[in-house]
Amino acid sequence: MTTNLTGITLRQAEETDLPQVVNLDRLAFAPLRSPAEIERDWYGQGLNLPGRQHMLAVDDLTGQAVATYAQLDLSVVLEGQGFTTAGVAGVAVAPERRGQRIARFMLEQGVQEWRSQQIPLAMLYPFQHGFYRQLGWAWVGRLHQYTVAAKHLPLYPERFGMVPYDPKHHQPALQDAYQRSALRRNGWLQRQELQWQPRLKPEPGKEIYCYQEAGKLLGYMILQYAAADSLPGTLSVVVQEWVALNADAYRGILGFLSALRDQVHTVVWNTYPEDPFPYLVREQHRVLEVNQAPRLYGFTHRFGEIGGGFMWRLVDLTTAFRLRPVKQGSPFILTFQVSDPILGDQTITANFTAERMHPVAQPVPAVVKTSVEHLTELFCGLRRATEMVWTREIEYEGDRALLQKLDAAWQCTPPFCWDYF
Repeated sequence: MTTNLTGITLRQAEETDLPQVVNLDRLAFAPLRSPAEIERDWYGQGLNLPGRQHMLAVDDLTGQAVATYAQLDLSVVLEGQGFTTAGVAGVAVAPERRGQRIARFMLEQGVQEWRSQQIPLAMLYPFQHGFYRQLGWAWVGRLHQYTVAAKHLPLYPERFGMVPYDPKHHQPALQDAYQRSALRRNGWLQRQELQWQPRLKPEPGKEIYCYQEAGKLLGYMILQYAAADSLPGTLSVVVQEWVALNADAYRGILGFLSALRDQVHTVVWNTYPEDPFPYLVREQHRVLEVNQAPRLYGFTHRFGEIGGGFMWRLVDLTTAFRLRPVKQGSPFILTFQVSDPILGDQTITANFTAERMHPVAQPVPAVVKTSVEHLTELFCGLRRATEMVWTREIEYEGDRALLQKLDAAWQCTPPFCWDYF
């Protein structure tokens, strides 16, 4: 059941609302900073930009803003197909109005509006996964992070192909390399200027290096120098993003990082779960922080960490089903009965044929009963229907062989994303 709040109006923010948005953001995310600092660092180009529209919840009696969030116009790639995606960022509620369901009210209004626009997908980075799970979002994004000694990385000879980034010469080729890689990956954003600007913006300690072969850019890495936590007085390098279009570029990036061993003590490598990186390191254990136990359990060394990242939510099911490619197999039809805490119960029947899903009007006896959260997990290849029936997270009526066909049809690499917001 959706939230009905009397006395609160949700509207698009205007440039004159900037001081109120800045104050709400300050109280929610950076209470030790001044409004002037936040306005300069977060809104130096203005409040609303192409691809970003702030929303404001206003108290009807006082006219004061009590909450805000930003809607982002995004597009993500899944199995080579672009999906128009509504991004949610900066959900902030005034301290004195928290616990009054205002954030829930704003998000419910947003989801209903996105369905009316036939937007298939929504995405956000949660402060609390549980809160958004109640609203139908599913945790689908994992980040793997390895903190290793630079000297334990392989010193590949391809490192000599790495050159410093020059915006005048490299920016178009760098962005093209990202886009080419994004179309082959799941979950990567099809970036616009709003996403590129902070990635490439010069900052103290941030460096960008490119891998070239015969003058052609085939990969790059964005890194940030920082003080090493494990050993005071030493440097660490945090790899914020990397792209390699071939194995030479990948080896060049790793070899370059290894060659920093005389200056850099540790390398923090952020990556997607399928990356072969952990098999290429000489020692499979992390550089330990002060007073940290050397082993996780028994003779098992501490090594990588898993970050619980972004969440997705299916919104317009018909659009989402029509867009998503599926693996080739013999045709079959399934009915999905979907419970949705915002949009209500829905039923959609899909004919899986010719590598696509075609919604049909007539339900069939084979029925998957699921929440929109679990449907999202299945849809993006994160979970398998047979597994979720076994754990009783979803229910199924019909021929069990069709469940295995569903698993095969939706099989894909789970989504990953370099961008955070």
